Amino acid sequence: MGTITQTITSEQLVVGNGVRTENAKVTTNTVYKRGDLLYVDTSNVATHPSITGGVVGAWNAIAVEDFTAVQSTYHAANNLEMPIYTQGPFDVSVVTVIGMMLSSDQIDAVRAQGLMNKIELRKVAGN
Repeated sequence: MGTITQTITSEQLVVGNGVRTENAKVTTNTVYKRGDLLYVDTSNVATHPSITGGVVGAWNAIAVEDFTAVQSTYHAANNLEMPIYTQGPFDVSVVTVIGMMLSSDQIDAVRAQGLMNKIELRKVAGN
């Protein structure tokens, strides 16, 4: 008999219950992708965390949906906000920074920071 090998992949961002959302102001002319890690400052403005030497900077939320640069500019000009996730379990393999997947070196550090944010970044698939 032969052996069958399968690979399970997940593209589901939210992977459990207890998800909480809030709203934040957007930065003009900025593209946001669903699953992007975000930093919401004390003025309630969502920006992308910096990446220095491959290390992801501070973050405290996750983008709920895609926003084009045109959409974010319109929202900023009209004092509209975008929905963000602020709590809950998410698949770390689907989370992104500025639309880019996390590298294997970034995953553990980002997961550890998620604990402080009450955001669980779970490994859903193997490896």
